[in-house]
Amino acid sequence: MNRAADIALRVVGALVGLAAGALTAVWEAFLTPLYFGTVRLPLAPVLALGTGVALVWFTHEVTGHRLVALLPGLVWTGLMLVAAGRTTEGDIVLAGNNWVALTTVFAGVVGYVIGAYRMFNPRSVRTPQPRT
Repeated sequence: MNRAADIALRVVGALVGLAAGALTAVWEAFLTPLYFGTVRLPLAPVLALGTGVALVWFTHEVTGHRLVALLPGLVWTGLMLVAAGRTTEGDIVLAGNNWVALTTVFAGVVGYVIGAYRMFNPRSVRTPQPRT
């Protein structure tokens, strides 16, 4: 593969990672008020944790750059902060009295931190040594 095609694929991979970070933030934010009958379903925090780790891994794999791999987490966090604020009409997506919303923000940040830790500290992932 020539150099221009490699750079183009890396840029497209980074854009896909950024778009996925934005889409998962919106999706998880709107899943926070999910109910089953009268019980809140904590589906959004589970997704936030898993997608955080996966997006760091994916973006690092397709771009080969550690700092670029952190960008989906910044996009995700920024959109979650926007969702936590009130609109001019007074609407709010991530309400402070919704424990699922607060847990989603926490789990998402933890997911990105876990992904970043595994990326910056490859010794944290141990490979089994053959027995002699």
